[in-house]
Amino acid sequence: MATERNSNAALPRGQPAQRPPPVEEILYDPVVNSVRFYIVRYASSTNGETAWVDEGAVASSPQALAKYQAWRKHTTADLSQFYVLLGEAQAHRVTVTNTVDSVGYPDNFTYINENIYSDEVPRPCTPLFHCGCTDGCVSECPCVQEVCYDGDGRVCVPPSVPLMECGPKCRCGPECRTRVVQRGIQLSFEIRRFALKGWGVMTKHKVARGTFIAEYVGEVISFEEAERRGLEDTAVGLTYLFDLDMACTSTEAADFSVDAKTHGNVSHFFNHSCHPNMEIRPVYIDHRDPRLHRLAFFSTRDIAAAEELTFDYSPNARSLADEAHNVKFACHCASKKCRSFIYF
Repeated sequence: MATERNSNAALPRGQPAQRPPPVEEILYDPVVNSVRFYIVRYASSTNGETAWVDEGAVASSPQALAKYQAWRKHTTADLSQFYVLLGEAQAHRVTVTNTVDSVGYPDNFTYINENIYSDEVPRPCTPLFHCGCTDGCVSECPCVQEVCYDGDGRVCVPPSVPLMECGPKCRCGPECRTRVVQRGIQLSFEIRRFALKGWGVMTKHKVARGTFIAEYVGEVISFEEAERRGLEDTAVGLTYLFDLDMACTSTEAADFSVDAKTHGNVSHFFNHSCHPNMEIRPVYIDHRDPRLHRLAFFSTRDIAAAEELTFDYSPNARSLADEAHNVKFACHCASKKCRSFIYF
């Protein structure tokens, strides 16, 4: 975990000491190995990224420090471990807030940035036809069946169409308009604790309809293991399983699933809403194996800054409600279209 230190000991004789850049916002002061750090955002930051600094870096920004100290009085949870793991994963666009209880971090959870595969899952090996495009890939490109994103990188095809992106062997370059999900998260988020809903995620930016939010990552596991975990987790309403079923018919079961219960990124914390602002889409990037596509969240409408990011845990709620054996839990989404229950 890299930190910044303010030291002028190595400056050449006669050269004036450099003042640290002004701190715009202090996010938290984790204590690691008995040493207090400050997680800050500089006024010069243009992408929302944060830095770990020592006390010397914040002493020259008294207004930011006073504002943080006033907020810190209302925070009873120790978020140090949360920030340590975010830092280890280089998740600098994510901050954490809890002013409702003393919970500092979800138990038994590791923050990751890409899927991990269990031993029983084959690694994707379907040959990928790479393109030789040099002026931007269009609908004739052999990598894509049709253009999935507009010029701003927003999805522009119906949910039934799988998203195809150019792969690592393609000659089109990193700025190709088909490369969206593979570039990773471009937004900044706040993971916030709610009294009734637990952890949730707020966007720090305005988000236009069709924007890529985050990939859903976790452990890729077999059908048999997903069945076993599903029975255990559904009983307590904590399932994080997503079937990789893009190529499956309504009567077929997916060979593999993604489980983000103990390993995941910011999408692990997305809450349910009966009137959500995101949907999940299948994506193919470095292979075309229909059993092992990736999953990505996209906005379904314009989203305001500081609005919670949500998706529908029970898109088949009407049919599920008619089946008496399904497990249901009270819904706290508070939307005008709330169905009162979440069904599993």
